Amino acid sequence: MQKQQGFSLIELLVVLGIIGALTAIAIPQYQKYQNKAKVTAAIATLTNMRSVVEAYVMEEGKFPTDPKQFGIAEEVGVELQGKEEVGGTISTPVKGLPGGKDKKVVLTRAESGGWTCKQPLKEEVNNCKSSGAGNG
Repeated sequence: MQKQQGFSLIELLVVLGIIGALTAIAIPQYQKYQNKAKVTAAIATLTNMRSVVEAYVMEEGKFPTDPKQFGIAEEVGVELQGKEEVGGTISTPVKGLPGGKDKKVVLTRAESGGWTCKQPLKEEVNNCKSSGAGNG
């Protein structure tokens, strides 16, 4: 009787099937992880700016409207919009999310001084609620 060498075709097909099934599960999870990381980075950027905006509101008595006065780089794409005397929003686009350019993280300051956060993914990220419009 001859000694068997190598793998049979059936064994190779079983291994390929297992690898295919694992890949079908892993790739969407990896994409979800990447999207959460992008949103987390945008939240971190805005959270760091929040203290600067708070200081400006305390000193000037109004919400700022020009990001350049804070030395914010243009590539960050931050928008400041004063709605009321001391309330307004800070937002930045989240680059690389599926679905277009309208995917933003938005921090909103109420007149009372409290902040709320909205982001484009379906699940909550870093205590930032979902706006219900995104992938994830």
